[in-house]
Amino acid sequence: MVDDRDPLLTRLFAEQSPPASGSEFLARVDALIERDLRRARIYRIAMVAAAIVVASLLAPFIAQVCALGIGSVVVGLSATRALLNSPIAWLVACSIFGSLVPGLYLGVSRRW
Repeated sequence: MVDDRDPLLTRLFAEQSPPASGSEFLARVDALIERDLRRARIYRIAMVAAAIVVASLLAPFIAQVCALGIGSVVVGLSATRALLNSPIAWLVACSIFGSLVPGLYLGVSRRW
């Protein structure tokens, strides 16, 4: 291995300013951190504002789809009212609900 100095690196190091004192260095780092935090805060605010705009534009369509779905469920339930009055139907409904409860609990408590 050759232990020669690279002239380009030597020149670049020579052109560097002398290292700043501790207080100047900390002040500069603090200013850079504050600038980055301010940029991140502005970015987050812009993303929330954009999400609100998109949500407000999509809200009528989502409400229409939800209304259509609820109407379909009501029509389906009214058509199967006689079937839902039997004890077997209640047993099936309770077992389906019971199988969903652990997943609901884990989803709400965020213990996945």
